[in-house]
Amino acid sequence: MNKQVLRSMFLEKRLTLRPAEYALRNTLMIENCKQFLTAHSELKHVHIFGSMPTKLEPDTAPLIDWLLLEQKQVYSSKTHWKKRSLSHHPINHSADFRPDSRGIPEPTSSQEAQATLFDLVFVPLISFDESGNRIGYGAGLYDRFLAELKPECKKVGLAITPPLNTIPYADTHDIPLSACINHLGIYTF
Repeated sequence: MNKQVLRSMFLEKRLTLRPAEYALRNTLMIENCKQFLTAHSELKHVHIFGSMPTKLEPDTAPLIDWLLLEQKQVYSSKTHWKKRSLSHHPINHSADFRPDSRGIPEPTSSQEAQATLFDLVFVPLISFDESGNRIGYGAGLYDRFLAELKPECKKVGLAITPPLNTIPYADTHDIPLSACINHLGIYTF
């Protein structure tokens, strides 16, 4: 079994969550995020992804609004598929997104920010393991983005699934997480 098979398997499994369980897991994940951020009040420039709840991704909208209330500078990315890269843009509300050609939410702002500005990046993922490895969506966009960050930037995965013991298919270009937050708790690596 390779990483692509694991990716498909875990995506399918995530889609079996019932609405009440999905909502509960999101609520608990957001509470754990707030706890993490309260303990790391020095983190001012936060990058977060716009989620697709229809695909049962962790719902980041409540977290975005909370971050803004906490006076954090919040950013998200637009995907440039031909270049296989991301550009980063400020957001002022969880509604500051529109779907791109593939249905992925992207910020509406045209103003850009450099990756080296961020103190914290919330990373989308499908699954993660107890060592901080992750299974992403397979395009390599976040691996390239994470390589651009300043060394002290925290890279934190968001999940509504429990961790795996290990992901045996980590590639040399995969950048491990600093932490992962899910409905069960905060995992630091």
